Amino acid sequence: MLKIKNTGRFDKEYRLLVQDNPELAGLVTKQVELFVKNPKDTRIRNHKLTKSMLGKWAFGVTGDIRIVYEWQGKNVVRFLAIGGHSEVYN
Repeated sequence: MLKIKNTGRFDKEYRLLVQDNPELAGLVTKQVELFVKNPKDTRIRNHKLTKSMLGKWAFGVTGDIRIVYEWQGKNVVRFLAIGGHSEVYN
């Protein structure tokens, strides 16, 4: 089972995201549960990032909302950011 750590940026962005859109909290939880069970699950659209974000990964919550993360070992990931495509990929 994967262990997840959050950065302060991720926590702040998550709070703002669900404050403006409370129904997203359930979607985030569902996608994170799928990710923890199997990071290769095609339903979460997990993918490696490139260019300035080389070494980081992302998976989808909705069509636009993404969670950006990095591996910190075989079974530990650190969530770095959550938000719309244009917000997290900069």
